[in-house]
Amino acid sequence: MLGDLPGLFGAQRDRAADRAQPACPACADCGRSRQSRLVGWPVGPLCSGCHSRRARNPIPCSRCSKTRVAGGRTPAGDDLCGPCCGLDALNVACRRCGFPGDVYADGKCTRCVADDRVRDLLSSSNGSITPQLQPLADALAGAARPRSVIYWLRHSPSAKLLAALAAEHSEITHELLDGLPQGGNLWHVRETLVATGVLPRRQETLARLELWIRDFTDALPAHQARIIRPFAEWQVLRDARRRAARGRYKAGSARTDRTDIRTAVLIMIWLDDNQLDLSTLTQEALDLWLTTHPTRRHGVGAFVRWTLARRLASGIKLPPEVKTDASHFLTEDEHYGQLRRCLNDDQLPLDVRIIGAMGRLYGMQITRIVTLTTDRFHKEDTDWYVTFDREPVLLPPKLGRLIEEQIRHPARISMLEQLPGDGSRYLWPGRPASRAVGGGWAHTRLKRHGLPSLSARNTAVIEFVAELPPIVVSDLLGIDPGTAHKWARFAQDSWADYLAACQEDGDG
Repeated sequence: MLGDLPGLFGAQRDRAADRAQPACPACADCGRSRQSRLVGWPVGPLCSGCHSRRARNPIPCSRCSKTRVAGGRTPAGDDLCGPCCGLDALNVACRRCGFPGDVYADGKCTRCVADDRVRDLLSSSNGSITPQLQPLADALAGAARPRSVIYWLRHSPSAKLLAALAAEHSEITHELLDGLPQGGNLWHVRETLVATGVLPRRQETLARLELWIRDFTDALPAHQARIIRPFAEWQVLRDARRRAARGRYKAGSARTDRTDIRTAVLIMIWLDDNQLDLSTLTQEALDLWLTTHPTRRHGVGAFVRWTLARRLASGIKLPPEVKTDASHFLTEDEHYGQLRRCLNDDQLPLDVRIIGAMGRLYGMQITRIVTLTTDRFHKEDTDWYVTFDREPVLLPPKLGRLIEEQIRHPARISMLEQLPGDGSRYLWPGRPASRAVGGGWAHTRLKRHGLPSLSARNTAVIEFVAELPPIVVSDLLGIDPGTAHKWARFAQDSWADYLAACQEDGDG
């Protein structure tokens, strides 16, 4: 142990010496002290981000008025181009289009390089782009961030898949893509083709369920597929189509339907393992299965009802419905403390503040908040309103200003913008921009900043139904009337229990 002390003291001296070194110079643009990339520009040391911003975005020079890369600054703080501040090396331009700066490779700017590589990607065997794919080529070549396109073309597996499709097929259709192995890369290619107008838009959540049922049932043993396929197609899928026709079939509904089908397969496997079949399934056997699969109690209902209606089973009853009353709530201080934080804390990201505030004010599910479109919000004089269903709801002034900022400066995570006429624009556009971001993304963001979603939503809804009739809550928030009535009954039962407990305490 003592022999290690000189080494420990030496390490401490080295760390002290490191701390004694002068700090990195402050960036001349952003002012933050971090490793500068260039110290030779007249403007002063620049961090990597600010150097890239200047090099990629030429502006008019305050002295000669020519649009060039700004490399210096006058004593008054006005930007100067390279030649005007004595740095002729910054006077560069694309050799093809003449863009003054942002030279990427072979003397060409990023936009020209992206255009060349898009053509290489989408060209067929004869070297030309088919008319069908021309809208995609135009959208990629004209993207606002050509470097993102270049990176995607170089690294993304979906870009390679798209190149193979363009080379091997004269026309790309939904039916062609449906016949390929399904997965994330194919889904992204399909969404990109839809977003750029190459393919027509369809109810993709329903279509994915249909494809999943096809692949899932094809992989089952014949005797199981004989039961599961009709259940999946004539019960689950038919109901999904009805909901999709009403515009209410979302990703969460599809997950529930897949769970119901998987639950039916689990019962069939259990029957096989116990040398039973549906015709000999007894109530005792069903209850035994439920004891070993307690989390499947809700999902088994659809299959049991279907087997009874088709007389594939008899003498059994549906498992009793398990009430799942809400149990996660915030105290009043916690709830309003979090709401004040969302409205006032400038250190929180803008999306976290808006999503968190709307969940705590209106009891909205995160998956519904992130799919709100900009046309749901409107301003009258100085007041902002949001329409969840049919009736506009007044927003607090602070939340209205946050949403106004979000609409004016939307965060972009996609290299492609949403095409004009392709539906309303999402408040939080996803990838591509014709889709909203996922609810899981928002849940993670809120959780990271100490803003739980479920308990906040429960608290907000219980306060709504305690103050307003369920039908009014349903009209304002756009939730199902039955759900609003369930919450109202829950609030009344909780209040009755509270009064009873107080009465007992008083009697004691």
